[in-house]
Amino acid sequence: MEHRDKRKVSRRQVLRITAVAGVSLAMGTGLVRSLLSRAGLHRVSETRTQMGTLVIVTIVAPELRVAREMVQNAFAQMERLEGILSRHRRDTPLDRLNTKGFLETPPTELVEVMGRSLTYSSMTDGAFDMTVAPLLGLYASRFEEGNRPPEDHEIERILESVDYRRVRVDSDVITLERPGMKVTLDGIAKGYIVDQTVNTLVDDGAERVLINAGGDMASGGNGSLENPWSVGVRDPSEPQGLLANVRLGGECIATSGDYMQAFTQDRRFHHIIDPRTGYSPEETSAVTVITTSAMGADALSTGMMVLGPAEGFRLMKSLDDTEGVIVTKQGELMTTPGLDHFAV
Repeated sequence: MEHRDKRKVSRRQVLRITAVAGVSLAMGTGLVRSLLSRAGLHRVSETRTQMGTLVIVTIVAPELRVAREMVQNAFAQMERLEGILSRHRRDTPLDRLNTKGFLETPPTELVEVMGRSLTYSSMTDGAFDMTVAPLLGLYASRFEEGNRPPEDHEIERILESVDYRRVRVDSDVITLERPGMKVTLDGIAKGYIVDQTVNTLVDDGAERVLINAGGDMASGGNGSLENPWSVGVRDPSEPQGLLANVRLGGECIATSGDYMQAFTQDRRFHHIIDPRTGYSPEETSAVTVITTSAMGADALSTGMMVLGPAEGFRLMKSLDDTEGVIVTKQGELMTTPGLDHFAV
């Protein structure tokens, strides 16, 4: 008589189960590994500090050894790209651009990211602006030295060096046209790096991929739409709590919030600065964007937070393949109609 193991599960079932378990591993790692093993799949997850935050790379792949190698290669790729796009490291191409005001024969990755930055600047009427770096430096130094915000006259002086329209990006040279101009890609590079890494992992054969880089998340893999990951959207009023859980089936998500790097306890001054006024936005507490790229979600969440609830929400609703939620300082939630599609 033929005996069948009634506990056997299909690969599709296992992918669905591990997706729902998501980054929280609500089912427990033992059960997840058992289910994966019976389907001939292996789940590998590793956490490292990268890009100034904790990065979690999680993949599901047919071979354990190959899966582990893929995770190692993913972090190596992120390290390489960070070495091009970071302003916090010495002698990166971006650091050299900021030091000299121009950069000849720039890396293609820097040209691509800065070019996209200019696109998002135009899209947000300057609310997203990579030349905000001098303002960020001013705030950081004043709070570090005297635990106080900059004086109005200091902000006015620095604003003369902030204007994305005075950046020229070409394949052979990048030029900052005003004295004192400096570029930060902190609001877009992380998303770009995550996108590139997810694409590489999928191309290399990963069945499923989820990368969480300090809240910027990108998903991908075969059957992503059928077996979405479940991830949480943080509540700005209770940073350890969640506003909601959403499904990512190939989409990406990013959140910008006043709670992430606040200079003051009341969050009046924080790391997101309106490059047009020199002050932190006063009406918005957090913006979460779900769209087709982590780079887009990263830049748009920042730009929409600066725009304020009304303008930011109008922009959010006007964009294709883009959903999200805006949380005002008063705790009001403004959600796009299509966000229900991602609800768990």
